[in-house]
Order: sequence, then C-alpha cells, then structure tokens
Amino acid sequence: MRHITLPALSLILMAGAASAQTMDVSSLHSIDDADIMGADGKKIGEIEEILVNDSGEPVAAVVEAGGFLNIGDDDIVVSLDDLTFDNGDFTTSMTEEELKNLPKWED
Repeated sequence: MRHITLPALSLILMAGAASAQTMDVSSLHSIDDADIMGADGKKIGEIEEILVNDSGEPVAAVVEAGGFLNIGDDDIVVSLDDLTFDNGDFTTSMTEEELKNLPKWED
C-alpha cells in the first residue's frame, strides 16, 4: 500500500469526480489533521495521511491516536470503510481501545 500527500489526494479526488459533480475543494484540504470522534462523541485521534491502493484509490487513513501532547501516540491504519464524515469531523463506531489495536503504520 502506498501513501499519498493530501495535496496530491485532492488532485486525484477532483479529477475522478469532476465529471460527476462539483466538489468543495476546501473540504479536501481540511482532511489533514481532521479529528476522528468515537462512538461516545469524544476525540480519539486525527488523520495524518491517506493511503491508496495500486490503482490510486484512497482505501485507508493513517490516524494518530493515544498519547498526550504527541507523546506516546501511535500512527494506526484505519480503513476508510470504518470512517464516516459527519458535521465537519470523521466519526467511527470504534472505541479508542479498538482503534489502538489496529495495525500500526511505520513510514
């Protein structure tokens, strides 16, 4: 799996969706460091990178979770299928503990 910078992801998403609909470009830039809220409504992490498959399709997010003030946190791979965009934040039905048990991302 490859990772992609957020500006490059913006271009990929805009190119693929250009014929289907008009996109709000500002929302693509806001993905970086976007909060991820758990089922209880509390922040459990934030998006650091988007991972793409060999076809260039976004499939997962690298999420920074755990720790305090960036000390002791982990970068974790979360499938985009497990994330929902709602009210300006990404949400998941996972708890912080479940999130911490997902595969770690080493770049």
